[in-house]
Amino acid sequence: MFCRFVHEQWMTPSIFECASGSKAAEIDIASGWGSVDSARAVLERHWDTFITESDFEYLAKIGINTVRLPIGYWNLGPNFVQGTAFETVALVYRNSWPRVVRAINQASKYGLGVLVDLHGAVGSQNGQQHSGVSDGQTNLFNVSSNMDKTINVLTFLAQQLAPVNNVVGIQILNEPQYVLELTSFCEFLPLHTVPFFSTYEGGRLSRFQSS
Repeated sequence: MFCRFVHEQWMTPSIFECASGSKAAEIDIASGWGSVDSARAVLERHWDTFITESDFEYLAKIGINTVRLPIGYWNLGPNFVQGTAFETVALVYRNSWPRVVRAINQASKYGLGVLVDLHGAVGSQNGQQHSGVSDGQTNLFNVSSNMDKTINVLTFLAQQLAPVNNVVGIQILNEPQYVLELTSFCEFLPLHTVPFFSTYEGGRLSRFQSS
């Protein structure tokens, strides 16, 4: 399910053809293509065609039972990008969250579980291009407001997805930089609502337990 909602240049090069700046990350797509309307049109076409219902049907037929769905905080829509790098291009994502929901529902139709993965956190959890930024900076853990905004994102995901039977969990961060602040960050998660996971131990899923 990679590169449906979070992009890397080497995986979906056509989406980056008219991107801005270094043409390396999601922020460059949203800031490029000549205008917000054009960037939104490009991404919405991609969301609607890159992976379709027939792909979920095929996965179920060959015995797959769960898929991982990477998303960025920007995919939750304009209200969640205020005060972030994506604020000026917020309207690019005004129709993004309904498509995330649609993907989860399509997976459910064919009996597939979904692990929703917050692949891009506010400020970036690792400075890598797959977190949505192209400046190489990791500003999630050293800026308290970024941590607060990311907690808000995860809380929203937990509230929205806890009642959804085929959501098997939420991966709180993808490959975060291992710093002391990561522990305190995790202490604020709403662990009682839905299983949370992270991949910071050798790429393996580790489950956080509520106390």
